[in-house]
Amino acid sequence: MNPYFKLVLGFFFCFLGYCYLYKISVIYRINKIIKENFLNDSYTALIREKAALFFWLFGLLLIYMGLIRII
Repeated sequence: MNPYFKLVLGFFFCFLGYCYLYKISVIYRINKIIKENFLNDSYTALIREKAALFFWLFGLLLIYMGLIRII
């Protein structure tokens, strides 16, 4: 996998983790659009902290992997 792609994907997941923690209104708007597929309000509210931690850790891992390949 391209290291630049890992960096971009890592920053995306960190941003997604930030949204889950601090900008839940953005998540609810996205949820409203794709509710029929796999999300609902109660599920999003229940897993908010777990999802944020997952996205932060996954994003940081991808950033680390990308930087290691570049340097």
